[in-house]
Amino acid sequence: MTRDGKIERLPENIEWLLDSYKVPAGKMRSEAWEAIFEKIDHKNFEGNPKSRVIQLTLTRVAVVASVLVALMLTSYIYFYRMGNVNVLLARGQHGVVYLPDSSKVTLNAESQLAYNKNRWFFDRNVSLTGEALFEVTKGRRFRVLTPGATTTVEGTVFNVFSRNGVVKVTCFEGKVKVVAANSKSRTLLTKGMEANTMGYTLQVKKAEAIEVASKPTWINDEFFFQNAPLNSVVEEIERQFDVDIFFNTDSSRFYTGYFKRTNLAEALNLVCIPLDLKWGYSGEIIVITSK
Repeated sequence: MTRDGKIERLPENIEWLLDSYKVPAGKMRSEAWEAIFEKIDHKNFEGNPKSRVIQLTLTRVAVVASVLVALMLTSYIYFYRMGNVNVLLARGQHGVVYLPDSSKVTLNAESQLAYNKNRWFFDRNVSLTGEALFEVTKGRRFRVLTPGATTTVEGTVFNVFSRNGVVKVTCFEGKVKVVAANSKSRTLLTKGMEANTMGYTLQVKKAEAIEVASKPTWINDEFFFQNAPLNSVVEEIERQFDVDIFFNTDSSRFYTGYFKRTNLAEALNLVCIPLDLKWGYSGEIIVITSK
């Protein structure tokens, strides 16, 4: 009832509850009213269309979000966890790898090449340890990642040597950009140029005999050295012939010359004789000594 004496009509849901509700035996009036109000609240919630709309909207949002998360996770797995290709050559082996865009990579002995075939046409990146000749098909940017430097091209022929922290890049055709890993020093190589780095200073020079050569000599099983540390020359013999060599003499010397990957004894003689050294077998190990 209102202040002016008129009877105020209760909402239909409240009237329904009052008509249908009986106070349970043994309960106080306050407890009974509290039970009524709980039922009223519950009835209002069930009959409120806005509540249903909000619930449906939140449900749809949750479903869409779940689908998006699933798609993102699937894409991540496909592009970053699947499709990895790893090519590893042992000592004494040479091999050729054709990349998804038909670029050709010739790997020297004891070298490793890695790339992802699923991401290839989005980013043409390869990782290299060892030595390889790249003949790159023209297209998007092509990058060779090594510990000491990154080499970037679009379409060209170049050789990358990456061993023991030393990176040497030689350009045979086109243009090659080399960026040192630590100092970020950079240079642009054209045909006949060569860059050396250990991640900091970039040393650039004109490569010898490049003007007439279209590929590095190791492709033809010939290895040339100009005032090279004897240790590195012997390491190359070990790599190409899959043998173990031990020095029983001073190895801190330098060598100028060459050897071929056709005959082990001939290669050892070509290196040892000019330096007044000799070699022989001790079991399965080759030992180099002074004469």
